[in-house]
Amino acid sequence: MRRLFLAMLALCALPALAAPHAVAASAAASPSPSPAAKLSPKGAPPAKAAPAPKGTPLPSGPKVIVYPFTATSDGLPKSAGATVATIFVHAFEASGGLNVLPTPPPTASKLYPATAARLGAGYYVAGYLTPIGQGVSVLEQVVSVTNGVIIYSKTAQVFSVSDAGALALDARSAILADAGVGRDYQPSSSSETPAPTATGPAGQAASIKISGISGVLGHLFGKRPTVAIASPTPAPKPSRRALVVRVAGNLPGGMLTTSTDILAADLRKHFHTTIVTAPAGPIAAEANAICGTDRDATILTGTLVMIPGHFMHHGSTRFELKAYACFGALLYHRHANAGDTPTAIRNAVDDYVELHPDNR
Repeated sequence: MRRLFLAMLALCALPALAAPHAVAASAAASPSPSPAAKLSPKGAPPAKAAPAPKGTPLPSGPKVIVYPFTATSDGLPKSAGATVATIFVHAFEASGGLNVLPTPPPTASKLYPATAARLGAGYYVAGYLTPIGQGVSVLEQVVSVTNGVIIYSKTAQVFSVSDAGALALDARSAILADAGVGRDYQPSSSSETPAPTATGPAGQAASIKISGISGVLGHLFGKRPTVAIASPTPAPKPSRRALVVRVAGNLPGGMLTTSTDILAADLRKHFHTTIVTAPAGPIAAEANAICGTDRDATILTGTLVMIPGHFMHHGSTRFELKAYACFGALLYHRHANAGDTPTAIRNAVDDYVELHPDNR
């Protein structure tokens, strides 16, 4: 009995003997908290402060390609078109809002739409350069790759990098507006280039830093050589002038004005060309008044037609080119189709020049 009692007493004493050792082991394994790490009222350590939320970057802006501008005269350096395109690229990148794609290798102008579509661009910029005095007349065109429509066009005389940059900012605003994006849109805040702070395109362009371009423009703006150096003499243009009458068509007036400028620019590469104002009425009936005293001329005009697209096919443009003699006879009438207006006009002019190289 005594042995049974002692055995039961020993069993009851074991938990009491083990408790101090467990407390000591727990104390050894868990050092006391430092003064800086105070416990919360409930005994749990305070939660780490969450980092300040970062601004969610906006999606990339509309994708655009800038093609080299086309010189309509031999009085400009061969690199003039590429130089102006470079100014546009730098201005787009510095002002933000557009996803500027690399300029593809030299591409025929008739392949501009297809090349831009293949590279995933939504818009492309192209244009023409014509020397005027100490400056350059620049015709810029912004074309939507989706439907081939010129969404913006402007002609201005350029005398400096800032002037060209102002044209680029006008084109940027047109692209953002057509894409449904505000003009002050910025794709992200990662760029270290500050947004222009001056007001107006010219002031904004003056604040854009375009490094490495100013030196290239010394011979383009205000310092063009007057005598060609080691270059073949260009073929003289025919003496018979081309008088361009405003393009017709059931389209907004701005598109018809732009199409007239494009027609004149394309013809100017081959003939001495002037845009003239024609009296109201059929060209054949008013041809004598249009030519006036300039009887050694041909009157050229055209009609622009937009052909709507259908399932799985984009729309296209048809341009009907007509040429009249000063006494009213119709000398030429053909049309050309293309996926966009500039290419349709250019194709029509090329066909005319091939058949009438002397503009007769």
